[in-house]
Amino acid sequence: MANIRSLLLVFLVTFAIAPRVEAGEFVHFKSGNATLIGYLARPMGSGPFPAVVLLHGSGGFHASMLSWADRLSRWGYVALSVDSFSPRGRRGAGNVANEQAGDAFEALRYLTGLSQVRANAVALMGFSMGGMSTLADLEQGSSIARLYRDRFRAGIAFYPQCDGFSGLMSVPTLVLVGELDSWTTAAACIDMVAGKSVIGLERTPGIRPDVKLIIYPGARHGFDIADLGIIMGGVTVEGHRLEYNEAATRDAAQQVRSFLDSKLVD
Repeated sequence: MANIRSLLLVFLVTFAIAPRVEAGEFVHFKSGNATLIGYLARPMGSGPFPAVVLLHGSGGFHASMLSWADRLSRWGYVALSVDSFSPRGRRGAGNVANEQAGDAFEALRYLTGLSQVRANAVALMGFSMGGMSTLADLEQGSSIARLYRDRFRAGIAFYPQCDGFSGLMSVPTLVLVGELDSWTTAAACIDMVAGKSVIGLERTPGIRPDVKLIIYPGARHGFDIADLGIIMGGVTVEGHRLEYNEAATRDAAQQVRSFLDSKLVD
């Protein structure tokens, strides 16, 4: 998937990340040869709490990743947003897409080492490229997952590129995409959930019961990125429109909370 680093630059020049931090701290953990940076937000109290690992898109680690972590902590989840780009000195997706999928499991290992976290109640949540990493990690027979001992209990993928995935997931998975997204299309996710074969990918027919797909009418790529709302009408990056949608974001937050509560809270 093409990267959106030009959008990231707009964010980092215009908006400072530090003031967005509410309840968290920056932490470090190893992934392969890299020492990654993560933003860790925790609820008040000793727990143990369920937790969520968050993976950014090809635009990089911008303010929205911190906002989501803070939101999750307010709901009673320990949240760890992972920066897969900066520690590796990269701005675009490139081969970091494969590395990011492994980063998720290293973040999971970090979280399960915290006394405040319930080790058997951790979900993976990704956006765009991070959504693809989420599907790659949680798909049945994942070649990445078999390299690690720990397992996620649920997954959430915001506007992932669904074309290359079977849709047969190892855990319950929520997929959210905009109807007008021209970058990671709703149609591709509909085909995935329906088990429809496409050029280059033969899928086993049948509905995917472990996948819940939500399509937001009128919404585009990046519909939950609040900073896009400051830029009237959104932005166009590499021919694709990115635009904040308040109604879609509000509903997506409710869907995410309900989904996590149903899968992680006993």
